[in-house]
Amino acid sequence: MSAPSFVCGCDVVEVARLSAALDRRSAMLTRLFTAREIADARRGDTLPGSQVERARLAARFAAKEATRKALGDLRLPFHAVEVRTERDGRPVLWLRGAASALSCSLSHDAGVALAVVVGVYPHGASLDAAASPSVTPDR
Repeated sequence: MSAPSFVCGCDVVEVARLSAALDRRSAMLTRLFTAREIADARRGDTLPGSQVERARLAARFAAKEATRKALGDLRLPFHAVEVRTERDGRPVLWLRGAASALSCSLSHDAGVALAVVVGVYPHGASLDAAASPSVTPDR
């Protein structure tokens, strides 16, 4: 059995580009994001289609791409990766419906959204192992 390795993925998304794509194709919203992610993006007084909502969605899309890069699986379905917002505002990654030990950080400013995903991942492990690894980060 080989030792676990650190994995990292990052991605940036231009908010206006994602927003324009969502405006052109209304079905894209539910194809890319879960109902919970959409609700999290609209939390507070944020209106559907607002700049704040679109920036939050762009950051979540960047997190999905960063997760796919970290796991080395660019064919991973978008709904297999879910970014949930904890009560304290922290983003938490879920993979295939289970909390993941991978950590993420999201940011958006000046029309750009960014996500970084890091974690410990066993060599040769399946995606299911990433969803419930033996190493759990302190929270």
